[in-house]
Amino acid sequence: MSSKKIAIGVDNFKRLIDDGYMYVDKTLLVKDILDSNSSVVLITRPRRFGKTLNMSMLKYFYEIPECRQYEMENEDASYLFNGLKIFDDQEYRKEQGQYPVIFLTLKGAKQIDWEETYENLVKIIANEYKRHQYLLKTNVLDCKEKEMYQRIIELEATNSEYTDVIFNLSNYLEKYFKEKVMVIIDEYDTPIQAGYINGYYKEIIDFMKSMLGKGLKGNNSLKQGVLTGIMKVAKESIFSDFNNPRIYTVLTNDMSDKFGFTEEEVEEIIKNRGLYEQIEEVKAWYNGYRFGLGTTIYNPWSILNYAVQPEMGLRPYWINTSANLVIKEVMQLDKVEGKKVVQDLLERRSVEKEIAENVIYETIKTSPESAWSFLLHAGYLKTTNKRKIEDVDVYSLAIPNTEVSLIYRRMLKDYFEEDFKISDYMRYLKTSLIKEDIEKLEMILQELYLKYISYNDTGVGIIEQESRHENFHHGFILGLMMFATDRYHVKSNREYGLGRPDIVLVPKDKKDSAYIFEFKWASKKSKKTLDMLTEEADRQIKEGKYVEGIAKTHDIDKINKIPIGFKGKELKIKYIL
Repeated sequence: MSSKKIAIGVDNFKRLIDDGYMYVDKTLLVKDILDSNSSVVLITRPRRFGKTLNMSMLKYFYEIPECRQYEMENEDASYLFNGLKIFDDQEYRKEQGQYPVIFLTLKGAKQIDWEETYENLVKIIANEYKRHQYLLKTNVLDCKEKEMYQRIIELEATNSEYTDVIFNLSNYLEKYFKEKVMVIIDEYDTPIQAGYINGYYKEIIDFMKSMLGKGLKGNNSLKQGVLTGIMKVAKESIFSDFNNPRIYTVLTNDMSDKFGFTEEEVEEIIKNRGLYEQIEEVKAWYNGYRFGLGTTIYNPWSILNYAVQPEMGLRPYWINTSANLVIKEVMQLDKVEGKKVVQDLLERRSVEKEIAENVIYETIKTSPESAWSFLLHAGYLKTTNKRKIEDVDVYSLAIPNTEVSLIYRRMLKDYFEEDFKISDYMRYLKTSLIKEDIEKLEMILQELYLKYISYNDTGVGIIEQESRHENFHHGFILGLMMFATDRYHVKSNREYGLGRPDIVLVPKDKKDSAYIFEFKWASKKSKKTLDMLTEEADRQIKEGKYVEGIAKTHDIDKINKIPIGFKGKELKIKYIL
């Protein structure tokens, strides 16, 4: 890699090479794709990680020059690869320029309504048909096929004819060139994400499923289909009908260094620009993505922007390329949990989540697994570790770098400062009880204490009058639990076993669990810790035989013990079944 000039936003491989711009060599992607031995390959990476440039490179590598005759580029393109890694291997070098190519990039199809997006999609398709309109001058197409071909170019075809375009065009190209066809579709899920955000999700899913299904499944003219996107969309299993498609995500080791810049590549770029003294700061700002089993990857958009204008200093480039709307929608899944997770991430505490390879956009705001999976695949999080829990892969998640952390800091400052209604907290509390999510219950109670309780109420600095302050906590929690009377009978200081537990929730449906709340309080000046207080509360539940008494009185099998310690405005629950 030399100290050539750097292009920002140029994603056409031929222009990059012809105009003498710097190119970070990713041509061995060709080898990875051919070696995959799959008819359909999907590669998912965050935005601005070089997907379109890589797909353009593949087009110029595979494509028979005659395919480009209407682009005035029908010369042999092999010179573009001189000195690049793929030409070091004669086995793969001989594949250059051997196949007809269908190339569609859908990154611009993201309008605010379905009508405009559909119009954009058919224009993209029409342009690719125009690129191959030499076919109209041959005998490959019969009269009806030529008429349909012309309707597609003139934007007058039916919806069914537009969803047939990949299948039909690949058949025409194979007949003409006597070679199987490479189909390259860049940013296939951009219109799908736009459909999710703007309310035409069903329409775009139906269109894409039909076009991809017809064009890539059971198409005898297909050599390989190569698609890129941010993630694998699972709605109605767009890819499930394909024969053994190979999916390469940010969690996959293969191809982990083919999108984005490796650490060595970044060091060379920074060194060639005379900026090596800033390398550690550059790493802190833009380092951190971890693809596959541990390949460290940098976001190329940010690195190149900094390298071109270092006088502007280290600043966020990647996060300014979109409104980052979806990340906020993800956190609306539960603002209380969202705030806690963001705080943990910013303070570098471990956050473990199940991650799905497939994401259904419609479930991002209702399914935690989909939400965290989206944030990881979209580049807002990275993995740091993986472990098995009951045959399920659970990943430790972290913020990739300083640049991305700014998104989360802004969320804490702006988004989470919005006032919650008390009814929101009540809804979250009820859900945590029904789902027996005690960690969430503790989180919500702590949030309520921090937001609504005065230090004077909690007895900060006061050691005497202990019963008064325990009564305060008792009364506050009792008031919160009254919201759940549609699901539980709320008992306060009732006799069970050998004593009187503070609060008992008896479920109206015996399939649900009962709850025993026992409280212990200490002043901030006390030497007792929250752990010591929860142990005291737990011991009182055991010694008072509260579980046995509730089970006998109400004929309930499952009872959750909730010993809570209070110290100042802090609280802790020791969760025991």
